[in-house]
Amino acid sequence: MANQQGSIRSWLFAGSLLAIPISPLDILPELEAAMHPPQDEIVVLEPAPNHGVVFHEVEPGESLLLIASRYRSDIGAIKKLSGLKRDLLQPGQLLKVPIEAQREDEPRLPPGVLVYTVRTGDSLERIAKTYGLRIIDLVSANLDLASLDRLSVGTRLYVPTRERGLLVSIQEGETLEDIARRYRVDLARLARANGLDNPLAIKPGDRVLVPGVAAQEAMARLEQRRKEERRLAEERRRRLAAERAARLRQVAYRGGTSAKGFQWPLGHFKITAAYHDSRYYRRFRRVHTGIDLAAPQGTPIYAAKGGVVVEAGWSRVGYGYYVKVDHGGGVETLYAHMSRIAVKRGQRVKQGALLGYVGRTGFATGPHLHFEVRIHGGTRNPWSYLPH
Repeated sequence: MANQQGSIRSWLFAGSLLAIPISPLDILPELEAAMHPPQDEIVVLEPAPNHGVVFHEVEPGESLLLIASRYRSDIGAIKKLSGLKRDLLQPGQLLKVPIEAQREDEPRLPPGVLVYTVRTGDSLERIAKTYGLRIIDLVSANLDLASLDRLSVGTRLYVPTRERGLLVSIQEGETLEDIARRYRVDLARLARANGLDNPLAIKPGDRVLVPGVAAQEAMARLEQRRKEERRLAEERRRRLAAERAARLRQVAYRGGTSAKGFQWPLGHFKITAAYHDSRYYRRFRRVHTGIDLAAPQGTPIYAAKGGVVVEAGWSRVGYGYYVKVDHGGGVETLYAHMSRIAVKRGQRVKQGALLGYVGRTGFATGPHLHFEVRIHGGTRNPWSYLPH
C-alpha cells in the first residue's frame, strides 16, 4: 500500500508499529492507577537491621585481633559463632563475624578503638595481655575506672588497638582545636589519630583519642586505691579468721582443770554448736542441751572428772552410743555419739580416763562429741564448768 502527498512518499509494511495519537483523557485512568496502586501490590520496605553477621575469609597474616578491630567486633563472639577452639587462623578459613551498625545518634569512636564487654574471670591484666597493651593504656582509655582489680561482668571497656593515648569525651561547645590546645598536641596529628578529614565533624559525646598522652594521675590514684583495698581486705581476712577461731575454738588437752574441777573431754576439737545454740534450734527444731566438739572419727574421749559410770550403751533418744558418769553431789556428765565405748556400767573412772572414741552414731550429721553437764537431772551450760 502506498500513500502519496506532494513529492514525499512513505511506505508501510505488514507488521509495522504505528504511534497513533489519542486524546489525553484516554490515558488518565492509567496515570491514576500508576499513582495509586492497589493495596495488595504495595511493598513496604523494613528498616535496615543494625546488627548481623559478616562472612570473612581469612587472608595470610591476619589474626583474630586484627579482624575484630576491623569490624569493631569481639574476639570471644567471633570464636563462639565460628566454632573456634583456639586463636590460630589458617588462610582461606571462613569466619562468622558478628557486627552491630553504629546508629547516627551514638557517640563516634576513633579508628581502632573497640568496645569490650567484661566476662566472668576477666581482669585488666588479662584484657591488656590479650590486646598487647599495658594497664595504663586501658586506664587512659577508660578514665571512669573505679578499681584496678574489680571488674563487674557486663562492664563495657574501650580498648585502643592502634594508636595509644587518652580517650576523652567531647563536651558541649568544645572543638578539636580546644582538645589539641589543652593537651598540647598538634592539631593535624590529633585529626589523623581520630580519622577526621574535617576537624569540625565531631559532636558532643563523641570520643576523641589524644595520642601520646597517658593518664598518669588516674593510674597513680588507682594504684593508691588498690593498696587501700588490699589493706582493707587483709584486715577483713584477719578479723574473720579471729572470729572463726573464737567461734571454733581449738583447745589442746594439757591435763588442766577448772575451778570446779573439770577438764576438757577431748585433746583437740572445734566447738561447732554451743549450749542452747539458736542456729541448732533453727536447723533441727530442738533445744541443744550440751556443746558439740567436732573431731576426727576415732579421737579418744576422756572423763571430764572422776566418778562412776552409771550408763554405757545405745540410746533410744538420738545419742547413739553414749556414756554417763556420776561425779557425786547430783553432778553428772554425758558423752554421746561415740563410735566405740571403752568402759562398762558400774566402773569407777579417774579424771582423764578413756571412756570411748568419737563417732557419729545416733542423731549426728558428722563425727563429734556431744558433751553435757547435768545437775540433779537438769542440763547446765558446760562452758561454765570447763577450763578457759
